[in-house]
Amino acid sequence: MTSMGQYEQIMERIEVTGEMRSRILRSIQSADLTPTGKSVRFPRRWRSLSIAACLALLILGAVALPDLMSAQPDPPLLVTPNLVECTSLAALEEQVGFPVSDVQGLPFDVESSEYLAYGSELAQITYSGEGQTAVFRKSAGSKDNSGDYTIYDTQTSLKAGSLTASLKGSGGSYCLALWADQGYAYSLRLSDGLTEAEWTALLSAD
Repeated sequence: MTSMGQYEQIMERIEVTGEMRSRILRSIQSADLTPTGKSVRFPRRWRSLSIAACLALLILGAVALPDLMSAQPDPPLLVTPNLVECTSLAALEEQVGFPVSDVQGLPFDVESSEYLAYGSELAQITYSGEGQTAVFRKSAGSKDNSGDYTIYDTQTSLKAGSLTASLKGSGGSYCLALWADQGYAYSLRLSDGLTEAEWTALLSAD
């Protein structure tokens, strides 16, 4: 039987390189470990060497496991749209290639306006003032372009002049309006919600 001193000598001679580690791991992964039901007896000397080899594999596994556990798949590549900050409403219209009008009748005094173009697909204006904000969007088509995926408690529709808008909110207060008109989709999201009557007045003034 192999003595402890002989085992230590064997272990001291084992040098695990990166190539060896990869080769051993590939061999383990491709090995057929299905039981065959047959019993094979090996000479005592072979069994001692097998024990030493198994211990070496355990040590190798302890070295390789942290690397395998820390290996994470690359995150998915996110495609950022071509965002362009515009200095004025005219510059925004030129960038997107369709007419855009300022929102009238907001429930606060506008102190600043920011114009942003998502390539030539969507125009966005962010109004700020008196601690409130309003985000207005316009794009070709009729689909929801708000980018707001909140699940609201209440949804209703209203008639404002020639427009039919969908309102979303909760508790009788609505902070998001969606509508379509003449080939374009519109959305208006307010930081502070309004009642249905207040939205009717706001959209009629636009």
